[in-house]
Amino acid sequence: MISGTDICVELGRKTILDGVNFQAQAGQLTAIVGPNGSGKTTLLRALTGEQSYRGEITFGGKPLDRLSPLDLAARRAVLPQAANIAFPFTVLELVRLGLVAGLNGDTPEERDRRPAQALARVGLEGYGGRLVQELSGGERQRAQLARVLVQIWEPVFEGQPRFLFLDEPVSALDIGHQLMIMHLARDYAEAGGGVIAIMHDLNLTSMFADQVTLLGDGHVRASGTPEDVLTDHALSTCYGCPLRTNTAPTTGRPWILPQAALRAGHG
Repeated sequence: MISGTDICVELGRKTILDGVNFQAQAGQLTAIVGPNGSGKTTLLRALTGEQSYRGEITFGGKPLDRLSPLDLAARRAVLPQAANIAFPFTVLELVRLGLVAGLNGDTPEERDRRPAQALARVGLEGYGGRLVQELSGGERQRAQLARVLVQIWEPVFEGQPRFLFLDEPVSALDIGHQLMIMHLARDYAEAGGGVIAIMHDLNLTSMFADQVTLLGDGHVRASGTPEDVLTDHALSTCYGCPLRTNTAPTTGRPWILPQAALRAGHG
């Protein structure tokens, strides 16, 4: 489990996170949602050890600030919101950057096969020889995800669950590839790992997340299951516009129809 207690982050004179409590369990997909500027990426960076903070964060019961870089690399992998590639890497070379010997207990031969396997999982089979700069935005996003996957290929290693941290993993993707990546994340969690994903699409969040944390102005406004969090009151208050949730007939989970929200605000 990853646990954060009273997390505070200040950048300059501005408070970005103010007393945030957060938990994520292995075996679950935990989504972080909220409007722009609410502190989602800052929270993710604090949880991964990339952002200084006040408060306490533990990873499997161990204080985050006491884990070495290699310990962190063995326990979690991070897909950032955006990553600029300055050098003319091929896609295969980019993915191989995620390989760290010994992190997955595989042989050199298995490690050599892993990048191609990861590319196939994200729908980029056969793309290994192409230059990263030749890819579309969505293809680059999936290539970066393949790089992240090879780092912690096994969701559980030596009895220790691993965590994928994904910052807007479907932002540049068409709907078919959005569903592919969300199913991939769901499968990773069901295999015993954990997934923490920053999401903007509330309906995809409702479809795939086990737990949701709603941030607003650096505070947790709601936390729990999608049914607990994705409510008319919580969303309308946090996003600053009238939103109306409905119930999907096949799953019983909440979904948000923008047209219904518009009518609610102007009817």
